[in-house]
Amino acid sequence: MKQNIYRLLLLIFLSAISLSAQGMRSGGMGFMFPDTLAQITLSGKVTIDTSLPMPIYYLDVNGDSKNEYYLNFGPIWYSPDNSTAVRPKNGDQITIIGGQMNSSMNMNGLPMIIVYKINGILWRDPFDPMWNDFGNNTHMMGQHAGNCSGYAFGASGTKPQNVTLSGTVLVDTTYFMNLYYLDENNDGKPDYYLNFGPWWYESTSGAKRPNNGDNVTIVGGKLQTTNGLSVVIVYQINGKVWRDSSLIGNNFGGGWMRKNNSNDKVTNPYDEKDFMMMGSGWNMGGMMSDSMFARMLELNPYNMPNSKGQNIFKGYEMGIFNSNGSNGMMQNGGCGGMMNFGSNANIQFHFDDKQIQTYHIDKNSLRVKYWNNQTNQWTTISSAVINQSANTITFSNSQIASYYILTSDNVTAVEENAVVPTGYSLEQNYPNPFNPSTNISYQIPVGSHVTLRVFDILGKEVATLVDEFKPAGKYNSQFSISNYQLSSGVYFYQINAGSFMATQKFVLMK
Repeated sequence: MKQNIYRLLLLIFLSAISLSAQGMRSGGMGFMFPDTLAQITLSGKVTIDTSLPMPIYYLDVNGDSKNEYYLNFGPIWYSPDNSTAVRPKNGDQITIIGGQMNSSMNMNGLPMIIVYKINGILWRDPFDPMWNDFGNNTHMMGQHAGNCSGYAFGASGTKPQNVTLSGTVLVDTTYFMNLYYLDENNDGKPDYYLNFGPWWYESTSGAKRPNNGDNVTIVGGKLQTTNGLSVVIVYQINGKVWRDSSLIGNNFGGGWMRKNNSNDKVTNPYDEKDFMMMGSGWNMGGMMSDSMFARMLELNPYNMPNSKGQNIFKGYEMGIFNSNGSNGMMQNGGCGGMMNFGSNANIQFHFDDKQIQTYHIDKNSLRVKYWNNQTNQWTTISSAVINQSANTITFSNSQIASYYILTSDNVTAVEENAVVPTGYSLEQNYPNPFNPSTNISYQIPVGSHVTLRVFDILGKEVATLVDEFKPAGKYNSQFSISNYQLSSGVYFYQINAGSFMATQKFVLMK
């Protein structure tokens, strides 16, 4: 009996990590923040527990028939559409590369590994900026050179097909960014990948990202892929506008630079305040094409090369493509090159306060840097103008680099006399039992998206008390039954903040 109860608890725990969209779901962030994962390589024998609806994978690395790790392959329906990797069978000898979760997430003393590769084959890139996947939900569209793979791609000539789809949402929260899928035929498996944009993107219309299990109607642009699931760029959800479809166009924010034109402009497809505008006279003749295609993409900070110690909170890749389709930024068989032009390009990068808070950035020490492949280091653009009220950084230069980063020299300072918690906690409510209201206190050591919800004894959600980004600190939230028709009995409240999840029981006594 004890073992069965333990297995049931483990299944609930795994489901919370791999399936449910709790944690940072409304902001698009996934269950695990990258800083909580340590990359590790392990070899051993697989044991699979199939006694529960969701198979549980273990790894025995010592050959003593005792399991030392749990392996998290994501939701039961997930399989990669960009590689030949498959889930292992019971008894298989495998080598895993993955991210080891911190000790607070151990189950029965065993650490959990979020799987990245199995036997050298990609299972999932944990930090892949999948919002840039237009027509293929991997970055295989990008150009490859040497040992690097760029995300930028040239003029695709692909126009999204307007579609209206209805179905059940499947949300994979295993990795840094929530991944959204649509099950149209109700078979529990994804039929489309839903592109809602970067985790930080929010609609101004009040539209929200869906939760796992929600029934939705999506209006979007469908892009057929050569392998795997079709991508649907979301324009509307349940009748509310999610994003302006005109920013997609035929080139997904990219555009042509014409020899005799001035002010040809390209934008980040998810933020029109990110742009590059090329001045007249850019073409230097010689081997330079009369027309070149330019693209600007925002990446995860964790995608940027040589990023250690830079405190990056935004990163960009620029692609400049010749008429033959080759990326001029890939020089000498590698990524990270630069190109010179006959006139200045005006470049603007935009950031929002959510990104500032999430990465603990001090706005007073903002910098923009580019990767200099001649010196192999990040170089500050000293002429950049920072507008803190508009949250923009602008500069002009006739040399365009492949990679740019926004960074800060210092982490945001703690307010005077404020005490930053050293750990997570969810306190017992007071008073308890209660009627008609009670106070719930919690603390978080780092800024993150926090949800605090109340459930009845059957697991039905009764109320959402908190659902927003919170800086590090101590907080108190009040729950009052005045707006709810609740009977006396046992209820639960649960917090999700980054990798932390905790539940407490309380009693309503009328």
